[in-house]
Order: sequence, then structure tokens, then C-alpha cells
Amino acid sequence: MASMSAQSTSTIDPHLGDPQLTASVESVKDILATLRPNIPSYQRPYAWTAKNVTELVDDIRRFRPSGRYRIGTFILNHSAEDDSDHCSRRPRPNIVDGQQRYLSFALIAHALLSRASDLTDRFIEDLSTAVDGISIPRRRDDRTGHNLRANHDHLRTIVSRWSPDELNDFTEFFLNDCDVVVLRVRDLDAAFQMFDSQNTRGRPLFPTDLLKAHHLREFSRTDPSRGSVLEAVREWEQVPPAEINHVIAAVLFPIKQWTVNRPMPRDGFSPHDVDLFKGIREDAQGNGRYRWAHPVLLAKAAVDRFHSDNSTLLRHGVVDALDFPFQITQPVIDGEMFFRMVSHYVSEARRAGIAGDASSPGAEAGDDRDPRLAEVHEMLDAMPPGTGYRYVRELFDCLLMAYLDRFGWYDVEHAALFLARYAYLLRVHLQRVYPASVDIHARRGHDRIPDADGNLFADIVHALDPRSILDRPLPSVDEAGSEPLRRLYGLILDTAERDEETQREGIR
Repeated sequence: MASMSAQSTSTIDPHLGDPQLTASVESVKDILATLRPNIPSYQRPYAWTAKNVTELVDDIRRFRPSGRYRIGTFILNHSAEDDSDHCSRRPRPNIVDGQQRYLSFALIAHALLSRASDLTDRFIEDLSTAVDGISIPRRRDDRTGHNLRANHDHLRTIVSRWSPDELNDFTEFFLNDCDVVVLRVRDLDAAFQMFDSQNTRGRPLFPTDLLKAHHLREFSRTDPSRGSVLEAVREWEQVPPAEINHVIAAVLFPIKQWTVNRPMPRDGFSPHDVDLFKGIREDAQGNGRYRWAHPVLLAKAAVDRFHSDNSTLLRHGVVDALDFPFQITQPVIDGEMFFRMVSHYVSEARRAGIAGDASSPGAEAGDDRDPRLAEVHEMLDAMPPGTGYRYVRELFDCLLMAYLDRFGWYDVEHAALFLARYAYLLRVHLQRVYPASVDIHARRGHDRIPDADGNLFADIVHALDPRSILDRPLPSVDEAGSEPLRRLYGLILDTAERDEETQREGIR
């Protein structure tokens, strides 16, 4: 929805064809000063942390050059049973969705007013009016009170670092140019249905949906071409959501964790981890001005320049396109480059046979698999069913992707066999394999496996030549249990190998 230009409350099709529902776009100043919502007891506690309010402040500062920032949607329920504000005799609506942001707005206003001596008189008056109108609930749970106090102190620390000009610029933008879509619904059941629709859209949200929303917003901000954004959305939606989530959550995320020796969280990839896939903001206010971001930005500039200078040759197939050198462990450029990165790794995962459903690795890869991996895939696909084998297969998937990310498809047959034998040492030496077993083996080599020490992910990412990885010895395996495992470790010879071995014995 396009942002409204007026600073005062703006009505969007007031009745939307239904007298039970009205919608408007309202500035933060108006929301704080006049809305005065009631936060019902059924609402969950105030759960935002210092990280959440810091991100909100950072987003507001980043969008200030754009002129306006839309900060989500509030859903309010107006009914005859609403509590009344006895001073004004106006009904106080119940807030069904948006209480976390509303209370955070209130804390920001309080923090800004703590620097009244550096604010212009107009902003002091606006903030004072806003603060007077704020309705903060009295709850008996300790969590709400603790988070409100902690976030208020944190916000005061943030604004204390700003110059007077920064303070006044932020205050003006926050109060007048940040707005919210306010939906007022008469029927409480309808309000809850709308809340569910806002938060699920018909299926459970993956953390990757949050990443998509973030990077689409960045893309639309940096690229005014609506066609480019729509094309990115179309390409994303051509891939099943579960496959995108599998590649990011079960392949890229573990590699990022294990490469720097961080353990996998008990709950796996969650909304708390999405920041690992946010990175460089391409503007004067973003972090692209820092040195750590320069190599990635220079690489993008070189690729873009090559395509611009050789557009005619590329169009006629005279020269090949220059691919961006994505690396899993490098930061991503927010916006378009995130979608290009996802497309790249989905393609690599399909080719490597590791883009299938998380419950059955490789199951959906089909004809996309590179034929050079056929022998290893045949052995691994024949492994017994069970969660332990699945956990180890996922470890192999991550090792193979880490190798491909570093060295491309050089000697991939040898690499796949070596990495499979390293991963499946867990099945050789452990009777039961759990996620914690895989996590230990990935980061330092499991202590139940003789001579398996060190972090192979870290070794791969620092290696300058694949031979330094592939020529290293693996712990010897004399007995491997199941037939597929014995075949993987060369303990079972096929017919041709047996005949050749027999001939050699006869010559001797």
C-alpha cells in the first residue's frame, strides 16, 4: 500500500463496503495522543527486548531520507462493552494486534522527552501531549514490567548519544512521518480472524518469510523499478516455500554456525536467527560505508559493470555472463542480492542432490543431480531409514555444500566420497545418533571416534587448495554394520572388483 502524504489521520475507504470495519492511516503522533487503546488482560505480556526496540529505532532512522515510513498495522475492536475514558467519555478500543509496537512507541516518546533541553518547543509540546495520552497497562506479570523498564533505560541510552540536530530530525520524522494502518472492527471474532490472517496467510510462517519481507522492503527502497521487484517475487515463488526453508535453515544456517564453531540452537533456525541473513545496506546511512562491507560491494560493482559494458555481447551469446562470487560465510547485500543469493544456493543444492524435503534429503532432487555424484548418492540413498541416518545425511549435505562453496565442482566425485565417509563415521562408531552428536562431530570431531578431531567446516573455509582437505587421512574402518555402510567404506567389493582381486591373487 502506498504511503499517504498527509500527516493527519487519513481514511482509506472508510467503510470498505462493511459498516463493521473502518480503516485509516494515522501518524504516530496521533496514535499516541488520541488513540488511548485498552490492552485487554487476554493479551500476552510485553515481550519486546532491547534488540527489538533497537531495530525499530534503526529502521526509523534508515527510512527518514525516504520521507515516510509505514510501521505495520493495528487491529482494534470497538464494541458496546468497551471501557470508557471518563474524562472525555470517548470509548476506548481494545487492541487486538499491535500492542508490542504501541508500547514501544510510548517508550520512544518518553526517551525523547528525557532530552527536552535539546528539543525545539514544538516537539516538546507534541511529545508532552503524546505522553499524556499514552495508556500503559497495569499487569501483574513480572515480564511486562521488567521489559518496559529495561527497554526504557536502553532507549534513553540510545538517544543520549545523538547530537541535538539528530535528536530533532528523528523526533520530527517519528511523530509526523511514521504512520500505521489502523483497522477498527466491531465484531471481536472478526477481529481475531483478521489477526490470524495477518499473521499466517493460510499456512505457518517460516523464518524465511520474514527474510523475504525484509529484503523486499530493502529492494523496493533501493530500486525504483517495480518490475524488478515483481520479478524477484515471481522467481522466489516458483520455488516451494519448504525447499527454500530447507536450503536456508538446514544447509546454509548450520554451515554458518559450525564454521565459526557455534553450536546449533536446540530449536534449529528460528526468527531469532534471521539477522545472519541480513547484511549490507547500500546507502549513505547504511553499514556499507564500513571496510568489512567493501569487498562484497566491490564485487557487485565489478559484476554489474561487466554486464553493462558487455550487454550486446551477452545478448548474442558471444561471452558468458559473469556470476557473482557468493560465499556462505560472507555478508549478503540487502535487497536484490539476497534473492539472487537464494536462487544461487537453491540451484547448487538441487545439482548436489541436497535440495529435497528436510525429512528426506535428496528425495526431490531427481534429474537435477549432477551425474558425477551418482555413485555416492546411490550408496547414501540405500542407507537404512531412521532419524539417526537422516541426521548424518544432513551433515553430509552441509559438508558437500561447504566444499562446493569454496572450490566449486573441482574433483567433486572424490570430495563427495571423502565427505560422506567423514560424516558417516558417526554411524560406524555410535549406536544411536542424536542432533547433539552431529553438532559435536561437526565442530570438533566426536570423542567416540578415534583420531577424528578438529572442525572440518573451518578447515574447508580456510583451505587454499582442495588437496589439503581431500588428501588427509580418515580414521580406518574395519567393520561398518549395515551393508550400505560397508559399501561406503570399501568393505564390500562389487563383481568387477572381486574378479580383478581374484586375478591378482592368482598371479601371486
